Amino acid sequence: MTYPEPTQRRDGHTPRYSYEPDGTHYIEQSVRVYLRLSDDRTRWIVDAAAVDGYALDSAQSDESATNTECACGSAECDAICAAADRLPLPNGEELAQLILDALPPH
Repeated sequence: MTYPEPTQRRDGHTPRYSYEPDGTHYIEQSVRVYLRLSDDRTRWIVDAAAVDGYALDSAQSDESATNTECACGSAECDAICAAADRLPLPNGEELAQLILDALPPH
Protein backbone atom coordinates (compact mmCIF):
# COMPACT_ATOMS: atom_id res chain seq x y z
CA MET A 1 0.00 0.00 0.00
CA THR A 2 1.35 3.42 -0.86
CA TYR A 3 0.42 6.59 0.95
CA PRO A 4 0.26 10.03 -0.64
CA GLU A 5 3.01 12.47 0.28
CA PRO A 6 1.50 15.06 2.63
CA THR A 7 1.66 18.58 1.24
CA GLN A 8 0.40 20.31 4.38
CA ARG A 9 0.10 19.75 8.09
CA ARG A 10 -2.63 21.04 10.38
CA ASP A 11 -0.03 22.65 12.64
CA GLY A 12 1.49 24.70 9.78
CA HIS A 13 4.95 23.12 9.89
CA THR A 14 6.58 21.85 6.71
CA PRO A 15 5.66 18.22 5.97
CA ARG A 16 9.26 17.02 5.74
CA TYR A 17 12.76 18.16 6.67
CA SER A 18 14.47 19.62 3.60
CA TYR A 19 18.07 18.40 4.25
CA GLU A 20 19.35 21.74 2.97
CA PRO A 21 22.29 23.23 4.94
CA ASP A 22 20.53 26.60 5.23
CA GLY A 23 17.18 25.12 6.33
CA THR A 24 15.83 24.69 9.82
CA HIS A 25 17.80 22.50 12.22
CA TYR A 26 16.72 18.87 12.32
CA ILE A 27 16.57 17.82 15.96
CA GLU A 28 14.75 14.59 16.69
CA GLN A 29 13.69 12.38 19.55
CA SER A 30 11.63 9.22 19.56
CA VAL A 31 9.33 7.76 22.17
CA ARG A 32 8.05 4.32 23.04
CA VAL A 33 4.35 3.60 22.94
CA TYR A 34 3.77 0.25 24.57
CA LEU A 35 1.19 -2.07 23.09
CA ARG A 36 -0.28 -5.23 24.54
CA LEU A 37 -2.40 -8.01 23.20
CA SER A 38 -6.12 -7.41 23.67
CA ASP A 39 -7.99 -9.46 26.23
CA ASP A 40 -9.64 -11.44 23.42
CA ARG A 41 -6.20 -11.96 21.78
CA THR A 42 -7.35 -10.60 18.40
CA ARG A 43 -5.50 -7.27 18.13
CA TRP A 44 -2.98 -4.92 19.67
CA ILE A 45 -4.16 -2.24 22.06
CA VAL A 46 -2.31 0.63 23.74
CA ASP A 47 -1.03 -0.41 27.15
CA ALA A 48 -2.00 1.64 30.20
CA ALA A 49 1.64 2.71 30.66
CA ALA A 50 1.30 4.87 27.53
CA VAL A 51 -1.75 6.73 28.79
CA ASP A 52 -1.13 7.05 32.53
CA GLY A 53 -0.46 10.81 32.33
CA TYR A 54 3.31 10.50 32.72
CA ALA A 55 5.80 11.37 30.00
CA LEU A 56 6.43 8.61 27.49
CA ASP A 57 9.77 6.80 27.61
CA SER A 58 12.48 7.83 25.18
CA ALA A 59 13.32 5.21 22.57
CA GLN A 60 16.89 6.54 22.32
CA SER A 61 19.45 4.39 24.14
CA ASP A 62 20.85 7.47 25.90
CA GLU A 63 17.41 9.16 26.14
CA SER A 64 18.79 12.29 24.43
CA ALA A 65 17.63 14.28 21.45
CA THR A 66 19.88 13.97 18.43
CA ASN A 67 20.89 16.19 15.53
CA THR A 68 22.85 13.59 13.55
CA GLU A 69 20.53 14.02 10.54
CA CYS A 70 20.87 17.82 10.44
CA ALA A 71 22.61 19.06 7.31
CA CYS A 72 23.94 22.29 8.83
CA GLY A 73 26.99 21.12 10.79
CA SER A 74 26.99 24.24 12.97
CA ALA A 75 27.78 24.75 16.65
CA GLU A 76 24.46 26.55 16.98
CA CYS A 77 22.75 23.27 16.15
CA ASP A 78 24.43 21.54 19.10
CA ALA A 79 23.17 24.27 21.43
CA ILE A 80 19.63 23.89 20.07
CA CYS A 81 19.87 20.11 20.50
CA ALA A 82 20.98 20.60 24.13
CA ALA A 83 18.00 22.90 24.70
CA ALA A 84 15.68 20.28 23.18
CA ASP A 85 16.96 17.79 25.76
CA ARG A 86 15.51 20.00 28.49
CA LEU A 87 12.00 19.81 27.00
CA PRO A 88 9.75 17.19 28.58
CA LEU A 89 8.64 14.33 26.36
CA PRO A 90 4.89 14.22 25.72
CA ASN A 91 2.53 11.96 27.58
CA GLY A 92 0.14 9.71 25.65
CA GLU A 93 -2.64 12.27 25.34
CA GLU A 94 -0.20 14.95 24.17
CA LEU A 95 1.29 12.53 21.63
CA ALA A 96 -2.18 11.79 20.25
CA GLN A 97 -2.69 15.52 19.69
CA LEU A 98 0.76 15.87 18.07
CA ILE A 99 -0.14 13.08 15.64
CA LEU A 100 -3.44 14.77 14.78
CA ASP A 101 -1.61 18.08 14.27
CA ALA A 102 0.80 16.40 11.84
CA LEU A 103 -1.99 15.09 9.60
CA PRO A 104 -3.06 17.06 6.54
CA PRO A 105 -6.13 19.26 7.03
CA HIS A 106 -9.39 17.86 5.75
